[in-house]
Amino acid sequence: MADAVVIGAGPNGLVAANLLADAGWSVEVLEEQPEPGGAARHDRGVDPDFVSDLFSAFYPLAAASPVLAGLELHDHGLRWQHAPHVLAHPLTDGRCAVLDRRVEVTADSLEAFAPGDGAAWTRLHDTWQLLRPDLLEALFTPFPPVRSAARVAMRLRAAGGLRMARTLVLPVRRLAEEEFRGEGGGLLLAGNALHADLA
Repeated sequence: MADAVVIGAGPNGLVAANLLADAGWSVEVLEEQPEPGGAARHDRGVDPDFVSDLFSAFYPLAAASPVLAGLELHDHGLRWQHAPHVLAHPLTDGRCAVLDRRVEVTADSLEAFAPGDGAAWTRLHDTWQLLRPDLLEALFTPFPPVRSAARVAMRLRAAGGLRMARTLVLPVRRLAEEEFRGEGGGLLLAGNALHADLA
């Protein structure tokens, strides 16, 4: 008899099963589908040299997760792939908001929507770099994230104090309206907010 039964062999179920097994529990994983992976599966049905993602393909929070890092999956072959252009929102008129791993490329794409929007993106990026470690820790720790929230509060003073605290809780649409003159910045913010399930 198993100490724990995990229902579903998707990414969350497999991580939970591995954490329990690493803690010394005997674990049984039950999966309805013929293959594990849940929404993170792929196949080579089109051509043996071509990999198709069957459901989803982008896992930015997984790549940043200390829980996944702790599983040391790189020792078992996991390699995160990072495209230079992370995502893009092309419009029918030919303009395209591009999120690139290089902040200047993203800024240039937004500058095409409205003068000054590239600089606005760069300012938001610089603020993110300042707050990133503690915000990510707050996302990955049990609720309430008291320690990381306290560190975020300390860093907020350096990032603009109450104005930045207000910015962090704005709906994404309002944030885009306040930070950008053109629609490109809003396209990038909204798309990422939807993907991360963070409005």
